[in-house]
Amino acid sequence: MLQQILKDMYVDPELLAELDEAQRQTLFCRMREEQVRRWKLWDKNEGSRTTSLKKQSSKKKVHWMLDINGEPWTWVMGEHKNDKTIEQIIEEEAREAARIQAEQETEQLRLKVELELMAMLENKTKAQYSTQEVVHHDIEEIYCSVEDLKTCTARNSCVTAQPIRGALKELSFNKVSERVRNWEQRVMEERTSEIYKKMKNKKEEEERKAEEADKKQEIVWREQEQRAKEAELQKRQIARQAREEHRRSLLCTENQFNSVLVPNSSKPPSKKAVIEWFRAKEIPRRAGFEQNKNAIATWFHGLITRKEAEVLLHKEPVGSFLVRLSEKIWGYAITYRDYDCCKHYLVDASNDHYQFLGTNQIPHNTLSELVSYHRKKPITKTGDELLLTPCNRSSKLPPLVFQGLLKT
Repeated sequence: MLQQILKDMYVDPELLAELDEAQRQTLFCRMREEQVRRWKLWDKNEGSRTTSLKKQSSKKKVHWMLDINGEPWTWVMGEHKNDKTIEQIIEEEAREAARIQAEQETEQLRLKVELELMAMLENKTKAQYSTQEVVHHDIEEIYCSVEDLKTCTARNSCVTAQPIRGALKELSFNKVSERVRNWEQRVMEERTSEIYKKMKNKKEEEERKAEEADKKQEIVWREQEQRAKEAELQKRQIARQAREEHRRSLLCTENQFNSVLVPNSSKPPSKKAVIEWFRAKEIPRRAGFEQNKNAIATWFHGLITRKEAEVLLHKEPVGSFLVRLSEKIWGYAITYRDYDCCKHYLVDASNDHYQFLGTNQIPHNTLSELVSYHRKKPITKTGDELLLTPCNRSSKLPPLVFQGLLKT
């Protein structure tokens, strides 16, 4: 099976899920070595031929502007003495935005005020003209007859009244326009300063909130980083130990490595084959029985799936475990309840003894002897996986693999 994995550079996810971290690292080391070997072979045969090909020359060229030293001319913002700082540029942009907004607001206000002033000026001019006309009539009544008064009034109203009224209106409008322009300039400056202060205060408030949010995020991020570092450190330690064990295993022959990592050249073809293998070879070796007792062990559940084992251990305390037949190898799987998940460890039973997959594992004569040993000794070097509490079967009946065999 190892040769097939290295040939295809692919591992069955279901088989990979049954391996612990150290076993995975050992397998990955071997696959990495195979990748490096293939790359070196390709580089020797194909790499030299590929690098010998000449690149086609391109007609397009790029001409760089050169400085006095003949090097490509570059300009870095802020290095020249006349360059503005980023704070100055931002402030100028903010002032310009405030000025444009103030101009728009002032223009609207100016149009409104001009309409009001023109209306007031019209009313005032009409009132003054009426007053002058009354006074003029009084004077005419004193010094002329009624017919002369009518003639003079008609002439003055047609000839004199219109030019005087236009002159007064034009003179007043010029004065008003000048005053409006001065007022508009003053209002625009005050409004620009007010808008700029509001924009500045708003920006400072946003920066303050952003800084507070960054501080909170920094605390959360540091906590996550610390947890990630701890997990990464633990993973590196496991990988380092796996590499060291792998280097030591390289002293053995290829066949010895295959027999340790993947004990059989092929996995069981079906559930029926697993049951037949168990009944023919494992029951005579008292697999699944209590040590020194003629009774089926409470921790042995026969042929159940990985998911069924996790469901059984879901509400059990840490340290609970069960043993089941594996469909991936000729052997067993120990499902262990850890703090946050269930772990699965494959047990090789193909070489007349029982041991976990991996290098430098301790072999045991019986399956119950392996379980008893790991009640006091952890399964992995870096963990504390002690098989403390067996998970009893949901039914008092023996596992289905024993059906029809117990009486004989």
